[in-house]
Amino acid sequence: MIKKDGQLLATELILIRHGNAVRVNGDYFHAPLTTLGQEQAAKTGQYFSNPENHLDGFYASPLRRAQETASIIGAKIGQNAELRLGIQEVRATEVPALVILEILSIADFVEDYLDARAGGPIRWPIEGRVSTVLLDIVARHPNQRVAMVAHAGVISAALSWYLPERRWHWWRTTVSNCSITRFKVEGTRGELLAVNDIQHLGPVPITTQPPAKAVEIAKDAHPVEKALVFEKPAAKHSDASSK
Repeated sequence: MIKKDGQLLATELILIRHGNAVRVNGDYFHAPLTTLGQEQAAKTGQYFSNPENHLDGFYASPLRRAQETASIIGAKIGQNAELRLGIQEVRATEVPALVILEILSIADFVEDYLDARAGGPIRWPIEGRVSTVLLDIVARHPNQRVAMVAHAGVISAALSWYLPERRWHWWRTTVSNCSITRFKVEGTRGELLAVNDIQHLGPVPITTQPPAKAVEIAKDAHPVEKALVFEKPAAKHSDASSK
């Protein structure tokens, strides 16, 4: 991140996927962290406790696995995460419309709509509610560093919103538990700095859990062939874990 006189020149937006979690009777909605997930969260908190990585704002999804991850990170950095509705994982009720619209996104007029609203207000399943929260957070923290603990589908939605020309690639991507995805945000422009950065987790084992079933359905709606057209981003990226 470029600085001037020690100050950030843009907002650094950091998205953290929750730690490894375990389903309860097949339910992922109330899934708690595993012991490994707690270790991953602790390593992430240790990373952000470094003064060079100080957070000016800290937010989290209301779902249990995200709240537990945020609580462990918060204990390390001396900050409590502010709960934000709207950044929960993809909901089952959103899937039908999401699948249809993502397929339609290959049409020029839909593609033009997405390109015109990259980084701005948008009407779209999951991206609409996630973008509303991110726009508010960035507006609250001009030229600061802010982090949000969320979910694989939320991170895919944010990547697709800021970088719509690669949306099929992002929806086919599942980031690892407690991985870090970074953006440099100026106005409505989001520049990707890193995706699925897991360097801070070593030597804790890396896991890339399959997301909730609703997200899996949404991902399967995007043909692999089109996703593979895109090159990997130049920023830090790790493919150390398989999906």
